[in-house]
Amino acid sequence: MRASTEKEVSGLLINRCMTSAVKRCQFPRKSNTMKGVFAMLLLIVAASCQDKQPAYKAKLDVKTEPCDLAFDRYEDVLFNLDTADFQQELMRIQDRYRVFLSGDLNDLDAVKYLKDFATAPFSLSLYDKVKTAFPDLSQVEPMVEDVLAHFRFYYPEIPLPTKAFTCITGIHPDEPSVQVIDGQLVISLDWYLNGDEVYDLIGMPKYISARTLVATLAKDVAKALYINYLHEWRKQGQVIDEMMHCGRQYFFVEAMCPALPDSVLLGYTTEQWRWAVANEGQVWADMVGSKRLYDAGLDAYMMFFGDGPFTQAYSHDAPARLGEFFGLNIIRAYASTHDDFDLKQLMRRKDLQDIFQDSGYKPKK
Repeated sequence: MRASTEKEVSGLLINRCMTSAVKRCQFPRKSNTMKGVFAMLLLIVAASCQDKQPAYKAKLDVKTEPCDLAFDRYEDVLFNLDTADFQQELMRIQDRYRVFLSGDLNDLDAVKYLKDFATAPFSLSLYDKVKTAFPDLSQVEPMVEDVLAHFRFYYPEIPLPTKAFTCITGIHPDEPSVQVIDGQLVISLDWYLNGDEVYDLIGMPKYISARTLVATLAKDVAKALYINYLHEWRKQGQVIDEMMHCGRQYFFVEAMCPALPDSVLLGYTTEQWRWAVANEGQVWADMVGSKRLYDAGLDAYMMFFGDGPFTQAYSHDAPARLGEFFGLNIIRAYASTHDDFDLKQLMRRKDLQDIFQDSGYKPKK
């Protein structure tokens, strides 16, 4: 079973390695020279254990080339237009921002809709919050460019976005926070205000507002690339099928941003991630024993993939979407145990149950 944080994993491995070294090495207590050798040995063992990481992680450690992306802050332009002649102002910027303004600006209803949005107190409040949180894009640019660099490493044949537009969309629940539109990235910065009170004011559930961290942006960019370039529509299947497809998507996201913490990757709080890790074996044993893996019903789907604050069947501390957690770990196990593992080949596979069978996944109870 994995420890819950990299720090805890490192500490646990050091303790185990040092204990093992003490048992193996029976140096005489009275020799200062041997004491020095023993101390040096412990330092070497500890250092080697600190560097130890899951086998799959090494396969995601790739050398990427820098990716330069042009960024354009649409929100700065929209919220500073002259509202006295809003239609003409929109026409003036239409060519530059067709990703947002592709419609007919002679349609007065469309113009009114945009003007109402740009002058609404809530929108203006969001703009102020975004400008405070992101006075510049120094947090955003390297994060986005790193994801694109990783994508280009694996898929050099796919033309990537050359520009990223930031904007404010009003935190619309039906709109993804990051999209690829007309071949360019569109990033809604009002989704990344680090749990600001505005999310409570609009009635956003806590389990969703907990994901409004800036660090989540890297995950969302990777997910947008996956959906735009690699995703294939499929019917809902058995629980194990859903696990594998979700796990593959999460593993792809991890490959695009390998430094992302596990909790952020899954959209969990730190405490939820720790619960999932600590109870992985017991929940898996229950799923296997109750034959839920091959259940294709809606109830089973909602139990393991429906979003929410917790999984009631196990505990109020258990995070939702445990099927995604297990799917990711199965793919990780497969990548760890196959020397010839190739991400692009994984993404092309059709029958992912074969990968499940070959993964050797078996969490400790």
